[in-house]
Amino acid sequence: MSVNINLHFTVSQLTDAAQAEAVAESIGELLRDEGIENQISYGAVCDAGVHYVSGETQFPLSISGFGRWQPAFEGSFAFAVTEAAPTAKGVIDWGYPDEEH
Repeated sequence: MSVNINLHFTVSQLTDAAQAEAVAESIGELLRDEGIENQISYGAVCDAGVHYVSGETQFPLSISGFGRWQPAFEGSFAFAVTEAAPTAKGVIDWGYPDEEH
């Protein structure tokens, strides 16, 4: 069974623009591997001197086997973040548009 989900993530506690770009690139590789890169807008951001990476779905993703996929994706996301920036903090927020009326 497929589930429609929205995905938003933020990676904070980055030291500079180069580290933010490295994290965005690492996450981009994960998104490409998952086949969802073209469905998520993401990138490095600097706001008032604070560097972070942010991303979100452009429209709901339909994921088959979401109960198995979600923890695997979250683990891969955490690895992608720490591989590029060991002290960074990555947070994923999931939305379920079919349940929102």
